Amino acid sequence: MTVSVYSREAIERIIAEGSFPDNTVVICFYDPAIKRIDKDYTHVDYSGVCKDVFYSELEDLDLEVLKRKGYTYDIYFPEADDMAMFIVKAHAYGKNIICQCEYGQSRSAGCAAAILEYFYHNGISIFTDYKYYPNQVVYHKVYDAIERQKRYFDNKFYFAADTDVAKKHIAQLHLSETLIADYKPENSHSVVDFKSEIEKQLSERNQLYCTSEEIIDALKKNKQPVYASFKASKLFYLYFGWNPDGVGIRFRYGCEEIPVYIYFNKYYFNNSDHRLVLYHRRTDGNHGYRLGSRGHFKSLSFFGKLSWDSERKMIDAVPLIMSNMA
Repeated sequence: MTVSVYSREAIERIIAEGSFPDNTVVICFYDPAIKRIDKDYTHVDYSGVCKDVFYSELEDLDLEVLKRKGYTYDIYFPEADDMAMFIVKAHAYGKNIICQCEYGQSRSAGCAAAILEYFYHNGISIFTDYKYYPNQVVYHKVYDAIERQKRYFDNKFYFAADTDVAKKHIAQLHLSETLIADYKPENSHSVVDFKSEIEKQLSERNQLYCTSEEIIDALKKNKQPVYASFKASKLFYLYFGWNPDGVGIRFRYGCEEIPVYIYFNKYYFNNSDHRLVLYHRRTDGNHGYRLGSRGHFKSLSFFGKLSWDSERKMIDAVPLIMSNMA
């Protein structure tokens, strides 16, 4: 994905020449202050060259000017999250992005820098180019929003424990119930936010284990269940009857391979950001989808409770949240 910065004058010249690039989406900033001076002023007209355009009517303000203009950081640039999802989808679908504002120096440069930094760790290329004066508020708002919306978009299929189950875990961990105030298993965004926040809080309290070695060491040393967060791949399905009851993985521990059984039989679909593919079938209750026998999933991101089974020399895993099931 290439990310380019243009001024109004430069992009209108390209449109007039008929040389607008293919496979490109546009983020177009325009200035409400100019509208107060010129009633005929509006954004660049891309209607004849590009169908995928995100328009943002946004004043070009620095952090120290926001309060003087009646803004706070939180309420300035309210469309940042919608713009970020536009960016995330453009990246996922292999599109190039043009960022354009009046002079191609501040808002568009800040936006381009955020995109380049998030996806390619190269935002500095904009900040060190003397042609640009990137708006740092735009940069930070766009970067943070991309980070958030990318988590949402990547979470196409997921497992989420029922609210009552999640509350019991919160109580056991002595965490505030406010953590679960907005949690709804059928709402994929609330699930991702809950997973991110509970992992953050447990990590700060040194109660979260993330590598196979530290998980197994903690289980054997403490002789009690632990909470863990890890990414799993090379999944195999668990069958104790006709239908699968979960998936399994293997942890490397020295020269050993320790089986980990993750028990669940239904999952949810992120219908906020994706259209459901046909082969996934609903459960009888119509609230989720059957795990099924086709082995749809080969990887996932796990958060939940792990216990050591000394007799079978394996780990039983009870998921609270599993995201990015793919």
